[in-house]
Amino acid sequence: MEKGNIKIVEITDFKNSEHVLDYVDNDFVIINSLEGSPYNEDTIRLGCFLIAICLEGCIQLDVNYRTYKLQAGELLLGLPNTIISHTMLSPKYKVRLAGFSTRFLQRIIKMEKETWNTAVHIHNNPVKSVSDEEDNSVFGFYRDLIVAKINDEPHCYHREVMQHLFSALFCEMLGQLHKEIECSDKSDRSRENIKQVNYTLRKFMELLSRDKGIHRSVSYFANELCYTPKHFSKVIKQACGRTPLDLINETTVEHIKYRLKRSDKSIKEIAEEFNFPNQSFFGKYVKAHLGTSPANYRNRKEE
Repeated sequence: MEKGNIKIVEITDFKNSEHVLDYVDNDFVIINSLEGSPYNEDTIRLGCFLIAICLEGCIQLDVNYRTYKLQAGELLLGLPNTIISHTMLSPKYKVRLAGFSTRFLQRIIKMEKETWNTAVHIHNNPVKSVSDEEDNSVFGFYRDLIVAKINDEPHCYHREVMQHLFSALFCEMLGQLHKEIECSDKSDRSRENIKQVNYTLRKFMELLSRDKGIHRSVSYFANELCYTPKHFSKVIKQACGRTPLDLINETTVEHIKYRLKRSDKSIKEIAEEFNFPNQSFFGKYVKAHLGTSPANYRNRKEE
């Protein structure tokens, strides 16, 4: 799917490409080469969660318009909606990628404060070094087990086994990142040089998490954090490169999608739950962000 000159890359794009696949289904993909992949596009926006591990050589790329160099033994964590551009590969590079669909993320991730803190941490620190100790720890065991199951002869529960393995690996990774954030926070709190913009972004993310899509105006959140809407927008834009309204709408849409799929309430009741003045306004909002009506989205079969 393309939006302007930015290609949105989802799991289905990997399934339909000619690059070398180790494993692929509707929610996961593992790739051992970038040749012929959608990542050769000049600029892409991730429609999935991406982990890219550099095994040999180096990869230079822009992540959300900041330049990073991925060396051997380092990995890139890409959140959904991350923009990747200007990718350059060394002559003898070797990389492995794992992609997780947004549907998978919705199933296993709780929309809580810790989740937002981890997301902010990943956004601000997309490149991470993998030490030998970490590689030989529980992550190494998961990796070896997943590789063994990929090479194993499939059986009737093969897909379910892979899903649980990927889920366990992903949760272990989030847990490890959360530990790192806690250690970093304790260290940061002992210093007085914490950047106000990052603190404001974190408090904003916490408010968004608790709000669950009920309020959708920038002025509401600016007032909660004692800012004028104009200054608040400037601070958030400086902190993460995106506007508060983008983050508000993105969070609201995820909550709406979840309620439409998982709730037995009528569309009118869900509209009231999200504090829309009426069902018509709710329908227009959903149509603007999902490209279809609430009823069509609810009835759409998941692949």
